[in-house]
Amino acid sequence: MSFEKLVVRLRKAGYPVTAKQVFRAVTKVMGKSNFPNQVGLNPVDVGELLYELGIYPSSQILGQLGGDYTPSQDYFLYEDAKEFLEYLNSKGVDVVLITNATRRMHDVIDSLGIKKYVKAVIASCDVGVVKPHPRIFRYALNYVAQPAIHIGDIYELDYIGAKRAGLESLLLDRFGFYEDVKVNKVRNLYEAMTYLDKQKLLV
Repeated sequence: MSFEKLVVRLRKAGYPVTAKQVFRAVTKVMGKSNFPNQVGLNPVDVGELLYELGIYPSSQILGQLGGDYTPSQDYFLYEDAKEFLEYLNSKGVDVVLITNATRRMHDVIDSLGIKKYVKAVIASCDVGVVKPHPRIFRYALNYVAQPAIHIGDIYELDYIGAKRAGLESLLLDRFGFYEDVKVNKVRNLYEAMTYLDKQKLLV
């Protein structure tokens, strides 16, 4: 079920939730799981999701909201992604992709035309742990020189996970969902380039 459909479904059930509230609740629930299931991604438990939203429904409503809440596996590149990868390539930076995904991710990288920029892919389905478990980030360190920095768009999975692994971390907050979170963050990858230049992290 896509994120947008989940918001619509909750609203139809009588809960005036915002996209930001649902996104933050979903990511908090996802952050509680450190190991992938045998198929791939872990479904998001609807009861846990509603708890994070501060909703305590009747069993009837809970049944109506039941279903597959596995995160969507749709994919695309944001307009700033290739320019950012070109920027890193020009700096001689090794790029490692860390992802909570199924083995389909390897084909996705090929189809998006970014394989040439990526030194390695650390996928949860291959290593047996998911973000925010620090071990998945430590696997990535086998392919890059120190110091290293992780850039991700989910605070509970990316920023916290990287910090737990002892990495520098930068939060990519494209939609302003983390205005209340006081950490190093940028709104897009153009700002990330400026941040990396100012911090001299790639020198």
